[in-house]
Amino acid sequence: MPPGIRALAYAAMCARLVLAQARTGKPVPEFIHGDECLFCHRSDIGNQWRKNRHGLTIRQREDAPELTRLLDGSVFGGEVDYFLGSRANVRFLRKDGYGNFSIRTPGGWNRLRFGERCAGCHSTGVDSQTKTFSAFGLDCYVCHGDASLDHTKAVSPMLLSKKRPLDAKVVTSICAQCHLRGGQSRATGLPYANNFTAGEDLFKDYEFNFAKADDAAIPGGERHVYRNVRDVLREGLETTCVSCHRVHSPPGNRHRFVLTSPVCADCHNAAGPKRDVKAYKVEHSAVCEY
Repeated sequence: MPPGIRALAYAAMCARLVLAQARTGKPVPEFIHGDECLFCHRSDIGNQWRKNRHGLTIRQREDAPELTRLLDGSVFGGEVDYFLGSRANVRFLRKDGYGNFSIRTPGGWNRLRFGERCAGCHSTGVDSQTKTFSAFGLDCYVCHGDASLDHTKAVSPMLLSKKRPLDAKVVTSICAQCHLRGGQSRATGLPYANNFTAGEDLFKDYEFNFAKADDAAIPGGERHVYRNVRDVLREGLETTCVSCHRVHSPPGNRHRFVLTSPVCADCHNAAGPKRDVKAYKVEHSAVCEY
């Protein structure tokens, strides 16, 4: 590619990121949908995405026969269209108008709870004002932001591109929008940020009590996230989630095992071999209600 075209593409992407920084809380932008991304990425990402946990945050009923069996004998089973979660807890969903789900609770179907608690981490293009989403599940936009079609000519401007130097605070904002549970938006009070777009500074709006990072009573998996985010923001740590975790890899191949930071000891036994991982414990989540 001619250097001039590459430079123009990079300048265009930088301009979009500057706009993103100023857009916090503004309406969700039009963005390239994941189906369009798969036109080019069908062989490297598309053939794995249906098995990736980020791609399984919400599953359609026809794609989850093992979860459908949970409805056997249920009086409301025929009303369920989607499933939320699977590892720690499964919740039952049904469509309830544009960009909204009703979620099954012990008291019946609740049409407000998904938008007020779940949408920010389990759907894409969430508008905090209406509490509605543009697409169920997590689309490419969630992590890669408002991409320009120019990236087909030069991939280096793309967020999280292998050819782009990673800014630890930018990466941490992307991952923390879902994985740093227990905070809230200053603007809306919701447990997820106010119309966050990857490339922005999440913490201009999302507030969190980082004293929890040193609370030994909190299970290691949750504290691991708290500590890593805190140390990136306050101590300048360069180790981020993507330093260790292979986000696009299929189950069983998600980890790089880069044991170079104290934060690794939250999950790994320091005296053991690389794969000597501490027993996983499901953390209680007040946000997720399990």
